[in-house]
Amino acid sequence: MSNRLFFIVLVAGVLGSQISGFSVQFASGDTVEISGGGHLTGDASRKPDSVIVRVDDEIHVALPVSRVRRVIDSDQLEAYRTRATKAGDDAEAHYQLAVWCVTGSNVPGDSKHYRAHHLQRAITLDPEHAKARAGLGYKKQNGKWIRTSDLMRGRGMISRAGRWELPESVAIEDYQQDTDVNAKKWVKEVKRLVALVLRNAKKSPEALASLQAIQDPLASTAIAAQLIDSRERGNQSRSLRMLWIRLLGTFRDAVSVKTLVQAGLIEDDPVVREAALDQLVKYGAGSAVATYLPCLTKNDNVLVNRAARALAWFPDSELAMNYVDALVTTHKTEQAPSSAINAGFGEGGGGLQTGGKKKVYVQTRKNPAVLKLLQTIEPEVDYGYDEQRWREHFANKRSAFSGDLRRDL
Repeated sequence: MSNRLFFIVLVAGVLGSQISGFSVQFASGDTVEISGGGHLTGDASRKPDSVIVRVDDEIHVALPVSRVRRVIDSDQLEAYRTRATKAGDDAEAHYQLAVWCVTGSNVPGDSKHYRAHHLQRAITLDPEHAKARAGLGYKKQNGKWIRTSDLMRGRGMISRAGRWELPESVAIEDYQQDTDVNAKKWVKEVKRLVALVLRNAKKSPEALASLQAIQDPLASTAIAAQLIDSRERGNQSRSLRMLWIRLLGTFRDAVSVKTLVQAGLIEDDPVVREAALDQLVKYGAGSAVATYLPCLTKNDNVLVNRAARALAWFPDSELAMNYVDALVTTHKTEQAPSSAINAGFGEGGGGLQTGGKKKVYVQTRKNPAVLKLLQTIEPEVDYGYDEQRWREHFANKRSAFSGDLRRDL
């Protein structure tokens, strides 16, 4: 009986489900890798719209070009076929061949496919081959080999970018990504609206109304940037900058509080500065005090008074001694040595000298903003800048006890 010729045409729509993972291997022949996984081995010939693989005399397979990943010529796999033949039915040999397949460029093309094939062959020959099992993603659980993916899914984990994570972590990450995207959109939108307002054109009132109507806390980064940028550039009116303060006060998130705390300390416009402090009194007082209090000890007299001025919005008698310590502060400034050349002549000779030693200047300064802060918490007394008397006052106040120390027997 003469050989019959079968010609199989695989359509793109069903190729993935019918051929994925399908593998026919011969001792020689070309290898055609299929998109989505799997490969065919045989004599391959290329056509304009397909690749024909002659598996044997009776079976030809036609693959659409769109589903062919690559064609590897027979001679490129000669070393691999030699090793595959020698491996025979030896599980360890197949494991070593799997490692060899993904080492360097030993196997061209989809070397991971060859690795998976020989790892699977190894555990078929020896189901307890631990290294081959591990290579295929198995773990031993209660004496049974279980794929790590199945084990993790059984524990409620989700695979994400090569990592196994708890669903809660994935949800938080997704939320954060969405938040970042929306925050960036607000940055662009706020910039656009501000540009329209500053242009003082026909659409300016409408743009201003849109800014005033913002309620989304995800806009806080964009609003904070406007307040900071307008302070540095001085290109916005006070009323517009007051709008940023009001909006930040309504958002009540970390970005808003941080920006308001900064404004309460360094803002030069007293109206804007006091508006920021007003908002912090409603929400963010803890962050404000935690930021301003350490500034009382800085080697900068201006900063000390700015901090005390801001702290007056959050007076706390428990911090009285910190205030007293900042009533009179000592500040050091250094002056670099001069590079000028001086000529000196006199008894004992003369000569030229360059530069000199670094000079250190020490100044003791009274801080009126700190005194006002103390008077805020103790309006009935005034010891001026006499730190000792203030300390004695608060010490006596803390040690005073109005109760009856006698005890009925």
